[in-house]
Amino acid sequence: MSQNTCIQTSRFGIGGETLFPGTAFQFEIQFASSELMASDVLACEWFLDGILVDSINSLEFTGQGYCGDHIVAVRILTADGWSGLKTMAFANCKSILASQIDWPASLKEGSSSPFNVFRTFTDGTKFDISASCTFTVSDGGYFEGNILHVDYNPSLAPVKMIEVTAHTTDGEVLGPEQVAITNIDKPVIFIEDFDYMVVRYSWQNGTTLGLDVAVGFENTDSDVNNQYVGYGQLGTSVPFGRNLQDAYLYWPNDNTKESGEESVLINLKKFTQDFAANDIKGDFSYIDFARSDFSVDDVKNLGDIGLYAIWRGKSEQSELFKVQVTTYKGGTMQLQGSQFVNQTGVMLYNDEYIFSTKRANSNQLDAYYRLGKLRFNKATKRSTIELYDGAPN
Repeated sequence: MSQNTCIQTSRFGIGGETLFPGTAFQFEIQFASSELMASDVLACEWFLDGILVDSINSLEFTGQGYCGDHIVAVRILTADGWSGLKTMAFANCKSILASQIDWPASLKEGSSSPFNVFRTFTDGTKFDISASCTFTVSDGGYFEGNILHVDYNPSLAPVKMIEVTAHTTDGEVLGPEQVAITNIDKPVIFIEDFDYMVVRYSWQNGTTLGLDVAVGFENTDSDVNNQYVGYGQLGTSVPFGRNLQDAYLYWPNDNTKESGEESVLINLKKFTQDFAANDIKGDFSYIDFARSDFSVDDVKNLGDIGLYAIWRGKSEQSELFKVQVTTYKGGTMQLQGSQFVNQTGVMLYNDEYIFSTKRANSNQLDAYYRLGKLRFNKATKRSTIELYDGAPN
């Protein structure tokens, strides 16, 4: 191709739609440079799907064709000779319907997933236009192209809702659509030998009458099994009627405000003093000793303390609440206002976790949200906290 032909071709193009709803179509030659004008064109040749259309010799091409995908092409004749061909793809009997999204309804934290946008047409075909779209997420992650990367979330709320929006190149906005992010954390926290644990619940703008808590012994070799402190439970202490220093569990206050806190003291030191570790190694009543004759019966040394919560009253704004866990070794526990304070001891562990529940308005423990448990071993002095444990929220 001569240089003249290349220059001419760069100075004009084909104007027209890429989609036509019926069989008819229309195109025109458009000039891209003032150096080439309509008066310079001596002749035109239009082609449809590679075939010369004999009856057309003008700057416009109007016609009809069978339904489907086509290619229109044109070249012009000027004083410099024939130009090269300009081409354009189009389809007739076809128009755009609403764009469609193919987005996941839920994802796990730390995962990645494509978010696809399709342009659909009246003939039933669709094209993936995801690569040309711009995606945004409200929080909790970021997009690379159309791939959403979900962040890990320190919250222990089972599900967090985020919003995703897509913008097409022609200004169409899709969304925002909600996506549920599922918490995959169920941490097991190892706690070194401690005497006291304070479990502090707190909330902001929860419900009109606040959060009810329940904390109690479960699966223990003791006579306080399945006894709990908290509103609607046994009372302020386990065993019932004990003071702060003699109770295994102590709950000093019921907070009925939409924002507030409640705390429970777990006196594991007192409990293990009254229910000592079982260190008897077999009864040796048989000549051929069994393996269990030489080991501590861990079943009797293990115990759980269940941690529960439920909302009271009418919902305000938030389903979230926090739980702070603090342990101490040594000293004594004092109550200052509604706060437990350790005197002369050492704090061993302190951390805070976020939970979420929709459960509300019941005194029945099985209706509460079980958010975790403390498991302890009286013989080894080892303990773990397992959070986000039990029934769905």
